Amino acid sequence: MQRNLQHERMDDPDLPRDQHELALKGLSRLNRFTGVAGLMYRHLRRRGTMKAGRPLRILDVASGAGDVPIDWARRARRDGVAMEITMLDVSPVAVQTQQRRATEAQVSVRSLRSDCLAEPLPSGFDVVTSSLFMHHLNDEQVATLLRAMKVATDGGILICDLHRSRMNLAMVAFAGRVLSRSPVVHSDSVLSVQGAYTHAEFQTLAQHALDGSIEMHAAFPCRFLASYEKPVAATPSALPNIGGVPTVSSVAV
Repeated sequence: MQRNLQHERMDDPDLPRDQHELALKGLSRLNRFTGVAGLMYRHLRRRGTMKAGRPLRILDVASGAGDVPIDWARRARRDGVAMEITMLDVSPVAVQTQQRRATEAQVSVRSLRSDCLAEPLPSGFDVVTSSLFMHHLNDEQVATLLRAMKVATDGGILICDLHRSRMNLAMVAFAGRVLSRSPVVHSDSVLSVQGAYTHAEFQTLAQHALDGSIEMHAAFPCRFLASYEKPVAATPSALPNIGGVPTVSSVAV
């Protein structure tokens, strides 16, 4: 089954607001059904518990309605793990939906409207994440975004996305029909699997783009989890008279 990347209706900036909101609701229901938030949270929680005295700083790119990062914030509050989460999306409808849902969930997260493919990412984060976005992109766009995520993080990258196979195509098409009334979700769910990478394809592409090792894990149903650890820069040992200058990263909200 060859990769067949096609334009999805959710990528249309002129998609009517009511259809966009219905599709975001359907995708959130699919995410809850597949447990993607919990899967990624377990990796983030391990990082968070290692950050003594300060929160784990997370940047999530192409966050959509924000249901996945908002779920992390809810779980972190329950577990007593300090996290500072910034969500980024190009759509004003998505950004507004993020903040409305965060208020409903009684958690504090930041939202930033920005095009992650055309504008620099904010920097200074412990981990940069992405869920269900890479299958929208061609190889060059994936490589460009991965390199931008590497610059934005001081620690690692964590990505969850669809794995392309005939079985997953059938499962996602069925789940989309059962779990959502959105015609956008019905059509885009099929296109998403057809445009997705296999585990091996994504690992090869990511390792080349990041010039480093990528760990790949199968994630039932239909997904994979890819993680990357940024090498720690060597500290100069012979600069006795040069004081360190603290830097502060800020994110416009």
